[in-house]
This record gives sequence, C-alpha cells and structure tokens, in this order.
Amino acid sequence: MHTLSGHTDAAQRPAGAPPPYRVPLPVRFGFGIGDFGFLLVWQGTALFLMYFYTDVLGIAPAIAGAIYLAAMVWDAITDPIIATLADRTRSRWGKYRPWLFYGALPFAVGYPLAYSTAPAIWPFGVIAWALVTHIFLRTTYTVVSMPFNSLQARLTPDAQERAVLAGFRMVGAASGGLVIVFLTPIIVSIYGEGREADAYFMAALVAGTITFLAIMFCFATMREPDTGGDPTQTSILEDLKSIGPTFLNNPPLIRVFLIIIIASICIGMFGKNMLYYFKYDLERPDLTVYALVLPAIMLILAVPFWVWFAGRTSKRASMTWGTIIALTGYLAFFLNPTENFAIIISAIGLTGLGAAAIAVMFWAMLPDTVEFGEAQTGMRAEAKTFGFASFAQKAAVGINAALLGILLSVVGFEANVDQSGNTLLGMKAIMALIPALGAVAILLILRGYTLDKTAHQALVDRIRETAR
Repeated sequence: MHTLSGHTDAAQRPAGAPPPYRVPLPVRFGFGIGDFGFLLVWQGTALFLMYFYTDVLGIAPAIAGAIYLAAMVWDAITDPIIATLADRTRSRWGKYRPWLFYGALPFAVGYPLAYSTAPAIWPFGVIAWALVTHIFLRTTYTVVSMPFNSLQARLTPDAQERAVLAGFRMVGAASGGLVIVFLTPIIVSIYGEGREADAYFMAALVAGTITFLAIMFCFATMREPDTGGDPTQTSILEDLKSIGPTFLNNPPLIRVFLIIIIASICIGMFGKNMLYYFKYDLERPDLTVYALVLPAIMLILAVPFWVWFAGRTSKRASMTWGTIIALTGYLAFFLNPTENFAIIISAIGLTGLGAAAIAVMFWAMLPDTVEFGEAQTGMRAEAKTFGFASFAQKAAVGINAALLGILLSVVGFEANVDQSGNTLLGMKAIMALIPALGAVAILLILRGYTLDKTAHQALVDRIRETAR
C-alpha cells in the first residue's frame, strides 16, 4: 500500500524493479514549504488581483483581462528561455537550486508591486503601471517556479514517490492558499472602506515577505542528486529549437498539458468569481472569506486520500473520480435558484474535494512524462517539460482573466453598482457552467492517458539499460 509517508509494498512494484528511492522527510517538508510560498502569491493573484484592478483601481473588466493576456504573450517569450537556461545550469548547488536562491527576493518584491498604485512620478497612467508590474511579477515567478517544479522529477525516479512529493507540495500549497484567503480580507477589514488600495498593498507586502522566507527554506533543505550528464555542448539556439520536438514526441505530456490549460481556464473561473458572487449576488461580502477558505481546507484534508487512492488504483483513476466530484459540485452550485446557503457551502466543499485530486495528480503525472520523453529522444529535459506546464498554467490564467473580463462586459457587469437579474444570472453561469464544461473536457482527455505505474517502470528500466 502507498501512503503519504512514501511506503510502497514490494508486492506492488513491477517484477525486477529496484526498491524506490525514498526522498528524506526534511526534503519532502522543504518541498512542501516551497509551494506554500508560491501559492501565497499564485492564489492571491488568482483570487484578488482581478478584483483589485476592477473594483479598486477602476480599470474596465475587458482592459483588466487584456493586461493578463499581454503578460501571457510575454510568458511565451521568457518561459522557454528560462527553461533552456535552467537545463544548462551547472553549479555546486545543482541545476535548479541556484535559481531559487537568486530569484526569491525579486519574486517577493514583485507581488506587492502588483498591488501598488502608480507613483506620482509615473507619467503613463494606471493601466500602464498595472501592466508593467504584472509583467514583472510574472517574469520573477517564472525564474523561481520553473526550476522549483523541475526538482520534483530530479529528486526521485520512482513514480509512487513522486505522488508522495506531489502530496506534500499540495498540502503546502493548500496551506498557502488558506493563509492568503484569511490574511487578505482581514487586513482589508482593518484598513476599512475607502483605504482598500493601501490594504491590498500591505497584505501583499506581508505575503511577499513570507514567500521569500519559504523559498529560502526550500533552497536550504533541497539536495539535488547527481543524475549525471556533462554540460551540454549544444548552443542555446539549438536547445530552444529542440523544445518543439520534445513536446510533440511526448503524447502523455500533451494530455497533461491540455489538462492544466483547461483546469486553469475553466475550473479557475469558480474561485476567481467568488468575490463578485458574494458582493453582488448574495450581498454578503463578509462571508466571502469562508467560501475562499473551504476549498483550501478540503484540499489539505483530501490530499492524503487521493495519494492513497492513486497508489491503490492509478493516477488517472484518482483524477477521474476527483473530476466527477468537482463536476457534481459545479452543477449543484448553479442549480440552486433560491441561493440556499447550505447548498452553496456544500457545493463549494465538493468542488474543493474534487479539485484536490486534479491538482495533486497533475503534479504527480507530469514528472513521469520526463522519462517518457527521455526514452523517446534520449534527452532528459526536466526544465523544458516543467516549462511547458508552467507556461500552460500561466497562459491559461491569462486567457482565463481575459475571458472573464470579456464575459463580465457581455453580461452587463459594472463595478460598484447594483446588478440586474440577468447580469447576476450571467455571472453565476460564468462561475459554474464554464468549470463544469472544463471538467467534462478533462474526463475525455483522461481516457487516452496510459502512462500507469507499470508502463512508467518499464520506461525507467529501459533508460537504465540503455545507459549501461
């Protein structure tokens, strides 16, 4: 049986497979703390930044969405460059740890900058300042997150142990999400009405400081194993040209890639709309914090179960059942015309329970695609593989925000005024039905995912045999 402790019964390993390398507990813990820091920023950006643009800075929803979209275009340039440079890095600290050390402070500064107002000496206006600070945040996020994600494949080749690492990082991530959804509303309430801009900046400053400490702790606890390999003799341009074939020759990676895109675009609509729903539909913004906290709590509680379930069945089965549960929650939320609060909370809880499986299994599946690519091409490219995922996630968030801005405009939303009945219904449909469609798409994609434990172990054995 496979548990969060990382124990795997010998009977469950394919015949002839070597015992799994168990990542030491301090490293697992440090990996989880690292994602705790990242999620303070990622979740804070996902839940509050769009609202900050529209309801605090007064930027039109469509323009606010366009800011996200422009940052996505910038990511398309920077992500492959950082991935290539990270894969080429050789140092006494390893390939990926140096990026954590040098990138932690700029990243921590980038988050409060995104929630700052344009200084008096800035001549280009509020929208331009929002765009510049958003791009800076996304760039610094790339610098530290992509190498951090790549560590998961580098720390152990064992598929089950990677699921354990994914479990630790998701518990850390959920804890970070829990802290930010408590921290931000509390600080906003302390500052009071009329000082929201200062409040959001202060909340982001506190979160950025904690993020810096978390990433440095992660750096201190990580020890990259020597997986061999001399510095590449190819040019950076040749490395960049290899990114396309690396992706196209890896069908499992393509499916995982599509899942994270759909999850970030569609399922991400649910949480991003929460502030709008409680402010305008229920007219109870004071209850928003409970709705934001619940999915994070469900994630923390559900991760050990989904890791255990994946060990008993498969990663695909775990994600499939989680997606079905999340789909049930989205439909229950929408099909609640009386806005019964018990149903609302129950539906939010179901979506959190199901989304936990999608999140943890995505990060458990992704490292396995590294060996698939290595077996196909003879090249091991952790950073490029995780670079695809990182770009997919950030690009999808950009598309999500742009789409949300457009859809809010289409249904007639105007910030800080009473909304019509049709507008409220449209906003609820955006919030629940788009995630439901995304869940159905994920289920269809999962049907073709075949990289299970046995298939992955065969790939690992093949790579070892070739290396002898």
